Amino acid sequence: GEGGEGRLYPWGDDPDPNRANYDRTGIGDTSAVGCFPGGASPYGVEELSGNVWEWTRSLWGKDWSKPDFGYPYDPAGRRREDLAAGPRFRRVVRGGSWGGSLQDARCAFRGWPPPDFSDDGLGFRVVMSPALPSPKS
Repeated sequence: GEGGEGRLYPWGDDPDPNRANYDRTGIGDTSAVGCFPGGASPYGVEELSGNVWEWTRSLWGKDWSKPDFGYPYDPAGRRREDLAAGPRFRRVVRGGSWGGSLQDARCAFRGWPPPDFSDDGLGFRVVMSPALPSPKS
């Protein structure tokens, strides 16, 4: 669809090391945000694939080999987003990293590290919503 539904990667279906920082790109480390504008999603969001895995607030489950929270996503399944779940639940990471394969960079791929895991290929995205103008009285 126009919004990008069903795409393999944020930019489309064709793999391309010029659109994201993953192992085939050959950089071998993190890159500055904005280096891959051709990899933007249809919504203009950059760096959704490659560079660093991004933590999400979604839970994977207790067992690394089998998710407790599968797909398709069930909006009524609020337990998936339980911020108080504690360290016994693994969290979902998405996007792949500079050292990962093209398969890891696919939109549908999820990783599942424990919540205390750290690595130079793992980070998070800061998202801000612009303030709306106040109504004039």
